[in-house]
Amino acid sequence: MTKSSSFILDVADLTTDLNQTARPTSQPGDFRWDGDLFVHVGVGTSDCSSLNFLGRATAQSFRDHILKFSRTRKYSPIVLTTCVSRIAFSLASGQFQTFDESWVLKALDNKKFLREKGVVKSFFMYWHDRYPDAISESALQFLAKTLPSPKGARNALSDDPEKSWLTENEFDALLHRVWENYDAGKSGTQLTLLRLLSMQYARRPVQLAQLKIGDFRDGAANDGALGGREIFFPGAKDRRAENSFRDSKSEVHPVADHLWNLFQIQKHELKQLYEDTFQFSLTEDELDQLPVFADQTQLLTAITELTNHYKVDWRVHLGSRLFHTVPTKVGKYVAWTVTGPAEIWRDGRRGLARLEPPLSHRTGKPLQVTATRLRHTRARQLARLGMAKHVLSFWLGHTYEQSLDAYYNDPAEEARRIDEAMGGALVPLAMSFTGKLLDDDSHASRAYDPESSLEFAHEENLSKVGTCGKHSFCATTTVPVPCYRCKHFEPLVYAPHVEVLNALLRRQDEENAMIKIGGSRQLLCPIDLAPDIRAVQACIDRCNVRKKELQVKNG
Repeated sequence: MTKSSSFILDVADLTTDLNQTARPTSQPGDFRWDGDLFVHVGVGTSDCSSLNFLGRATAQSFRDHILKFSRTRKYSPIVLTTCVSRIAFSLASGQFQTFDESWVLKALDNKKFLREKGVVKSFFMYWHDRYPDAISESALQFLAKTLPSPKGARNALSDDPEKSWLTENEFDALLHRVWENYDAGKSGTQLTLLRLLSMQYARRPVQLAQLKIGDFRDGAANDGALGGREIFFPGAKDRRAENSFRDSKSEVHPVADHLWNLFQIQKHELKQLYEDTFQFSLTEDELDQLPVFADQTQLLTAITELTNHYKVDWRVHLGSRLFHTVPTKVGKYVAWTVTGPAEIWRDGRRGLARLEPPLSHRTGKPLQVTATRLRHTRARQLARLGMAKHVLSFWLGHTYEQSLDAYYNDPAEEARRIDEAMGGALVPLAMSFTGKLLDDDSHASRAYDPESSLEFAHEENLSKVGTCGKHSFCATTTVPVPCYRCKHFEPLVYAPHVEVLNALLRRQDEENAMIKIGGSRQLLCPIDLAPDIRAVQACIDRCNVRKKELQVKNG
């Protein structure tokens, strides 16, 4: 007979996780509407007042569905913002009251709209599925079947001196200008570090904008990935990333001493800025969550948005994207297109200095600098240093090597390598006799100078073969044989050049002969006189032609 075990049931055990199926509470998104303004929280706004041309119901549906579409995270915030701006502009250009075929025809005439056609089509398909009156069926089909904007020529392959990669002289001049401005106090640590990082690592503005203080690490002390001082750039354009802010794989690079030291100065200045703005002391862990490049206006905006829009305590969300400088602003500082702050960015009105890049030796105008152009330049520099494609692909954070072909399509570098490899063989040809033939001594360039005379020793006699037309020092110690390969040599038409040729042929025969006692053959360093023989023979041929001309002339 078995006894059933008794136990006491606690009702609290049954109430565990009763809210599993409760209605989800929607978290505030990164976009909102403020009247007619489409707001990317903490970044900027787009004027969409042209939506008022639509019917009230359609306009409100557009506003609602664009917010829902943004939460799908199918496109980055900057792409979505651009999409909305293009749609609003297309409505305003014709004051269209509906999205129909006439609107599509007018909109596609705009090249900027055509470039964004893919995301525009994607949104309208999303909207039409949920609100059929959004756009007519025929207009949607027309929009879907229209070919996208053709891709233009890649700047990486352009020969435009204002778009292509920078030359070595331009890159060096830009680097000198950055350091000169820093040393002269015209630009502060922050602006200098930003531009140097862009030139050294060729990162995109969004990667520089998203850098945090904790991304600079001393790997030697913390067993880092590379075993030294490192910088972990947040990835960009990673299709597998779920979100747009620091959700891609990191790109690790070693850090040189000068950049590490500059960062330490920047870190000290930033800590003062943050503590002055936040009004409390920061721990090292809290400081690591904050951006490397900061703007006090952005910090105050972040506090306001986190408190009012996201309804959270900003003090425990120091890692939020809202504290980071907007990527477009970072791009403008890299490009020298706006007035840059000379000191820490505490206030947009303080410490401003108008700085310009150096002049280009190709155009005579200030260099056109962009983050993309610096990226192309750095990639080509590394390709020219012989970096393998798979290494350069990792260095740039690319997934596929095919996108690197443009950097290795370098005719100028190929020509330089060919010239370097063949220089030894081509120099004698390039320097061979190209001067004038002398009918007599009076026609020589230095007829007045007895030291210009070049003589050949033959059968214990000195025979003059020509003169030297060079007015500066010449390092040639044995004459006249090397002179036949010199562009300054001025040979006499009736000089005994044949004797010079015969002497060279005999000497070459000795070099080619078998070793024998008393012979003059060089055992360790064999002599090849072929270039000299060819040069003398060429001189003889030209002299023979000149002799025939003189015979005809003199009858």
